[in-house]
Amino acid sequence: MTEFIETLRSASATVQAIAVSVGGLIGVFATLAFFFMMIVVADRFGKR
Repeated sequence: MTEFIETLRSASATVQAIAVSVGGLIGVFATLAFFFMMIVVADRFGKR
């Protein structure tokens, strides 16, 4: 992980911007997936 950060630190501004954008998208979709799973679990256990 440290090597990846060092590589990005010495990369161009365009590559850094793309890396930040990709990281943000991964975070957004991970959050959406987490809340979707919480809704599914609540729906399954709520129907008793």
